[in-house]
Amino acid sequence: MDTDPIALDGFLEEETVPGDLHGSTARFRLTVSPTDERTDEMIVPCSVADPELAHAVIHDLVPGDKLRVTGYLRLPRTPDEPMWLVVNTLDVLEAAPLLSDPAAVATAVIERYGP
Repeated sequence: MDTDPIALDGFLEEETVPGDLHGSTARFRLTVSPTDERTDEMIVPCSVADPELAHAVIHDLVPGDKLRVTGYLRLPRTPDEPMWLVVNTLDVLEAAPLLSDPAAVATAVIERYGP
């Protein structure tokens, strides 16, 4: 694991899932898009080991939320191991628009994918 934490901004595009049977850990995938080019996007698998943060991730986040996560990048040691971000802090930068408001959804899509 690296010694320097990294911060990434991205969108939660899928539901979060518990990492264990008790919900004391959580997993999710963050879509990071540093430019307006779709080809520059990457999906970063994330894990949360802190039980309080895991509870919030599982119960409070919804697809479409824009997040800032800070943590440590866990690189694979062998070709068949995955890479993931071990999340220590998480902030919701923008909540997902309500699906009952079609104008808000259309605006979010425009903002998300550019003009």
